[in-house]
Amino acid sequence: MTDLKLTVALTSVNAENMSRHDMLQWVNNMVHGHFKKIEELCSGAAYCQMMEMIFPNCINLKRVKMTAKLEHEYLHNLRLFQEAFNRLKLDKTVPIDRLIKGRFQDNFEFLQWFKKFFDSQAPGLENIKSLANAPLAKPIKPRQFAKERSPVNANDDALKELIDEMKNLSLKREDIMEASNQIYNKLRLVEDLVNDMINNNQLVELCKRIQAVLYKTIDGEINEEPVEVNEDNGDEGAEHADPNDGLY
Repeated sequence: MTDLKLTVALTSVNAENMSRHDMLQWVNNMVHGHFKKIEELCSGAAYCQMMEMIFPNCINLKRVKMTAKLEHEYLHNLRLFQEAFNRLKLDKTVPIDRLIKGRFQDNFEFLQWFKKFFDSQAPGLENIKSLANAPLAKPIKPRQFAKERSPVNANDDALKELIDEMKNLSLKREDIMEASNQIYNKLRLVEDLVNDMINNNQLVELCKRIQAVLYKTIDGEINEEPVEVNEDNGDEGAEHADPNDGLY
């Protein structure tokens, strides 16, 4: 078997200078564990995992009881750990009887030794593992500027239809106003014509009837009295007729 004493002694990492917290953090980083005390390493699960990192296929991790809570489960895992040393022909006896008791001093001393052994057998593996476990930096998203809001949302069909309808109503209103002005102007011409005919004693009775229609309101009242024309005295009738009288 290979003598590990000289190999471990030559490692560049001095595990004895590391505190218990540093050592525990190192174990958790390597195996993604949640160990809170050195004594919890007595389960042997972490050692089996790290041994498999150094020497792949030396331990069947499916046989390891990762959530070991009882002493016989600790014994099972630590024996798998010892068998890995034997299979690799490495001269190391794991102090199983002392480790499974869960005492701090025994487990801390063995962890110090294993840290040296780990670094001597797999130099640089710890750094690679740390980089692999490091959280990935979040990509920086390009800054997005807020778009200026349009007063009218083109996708709002209901609002668009309402605006179109308002435009159509506005055009219809203009057409109605124009037609109303034309009718009013024509009625003014008819009124002037009727007044002229009355003043000239032409078709007086017909003109009076036309005046009655022109001056008649919706409720049947007459806004203005028709012009009275004396057939014997056309000039006198002309004095009573006012060509400037309007419909309203």
